[in-house]
Amino acid sequence: MEKSRRQFLTKSVKSAALLGAGTTFLSAFLDPITSMAQASSSDAAYRSKIAKLGTASLQTSQLAISKATNPQVKMFAKFEAAEQQTIGKILKDMGTPDVAPGAEEQAMLAKLQSSSGSAFDKAYMQGQVQTHQKLHEVVSTYMNASKDKNVKHLTSLALAIIEEHTQRGQMIVRQLA
Repeated sequence: MEKSRRQFLTKSVKSAALLGAGTTFLSAFLDPITSMAQASSSDAAYRSKIAKLGTASLQTSQLAISKATNPQVKMFAKFEAAEQQTIGKILKDMGTPDVAPGAEEQAMLAKLQSSSGSAFDKAYMQGQVQTHQKLHEVVSTYMNASKDKNVKHLTSLALAIIEEHTQRGQMIVRQLA
């Protein structure tokens, strides 16, 4: 009887220790994600600006997938649309509400809808370069304003991609000229 009691207590203590270690590990893993999800209102404002520009980029890229005539423009549009869909999901997971493009972005979409051929290709790529330059400004400001190391890491990664897309877009615009 005494032996089974000790075994029970030993197993209980070991289980509690493992459970505590697991909880500590899980907490350490989830803390950065939780802190990002519970961001301040200024974080929400930056994310909203990023979402607005990203939505515009997604809409114009989806249009370019079907309307672009230049193979490089079409490929850029496919990559951009896929990327913006992923970023949109991430922003939504972070609590960012859906945001409609602004008046300037809506005007660009309307211009593209009424364009075709090489004029469409050039206008789309110029719009992408401008949007990426705006994104760079917003993301840079967000990175510099944030004290959250996870936000700093994510925005640093995003800036590298934005810079690459801006340069690639500028190169395609020059080729289309």
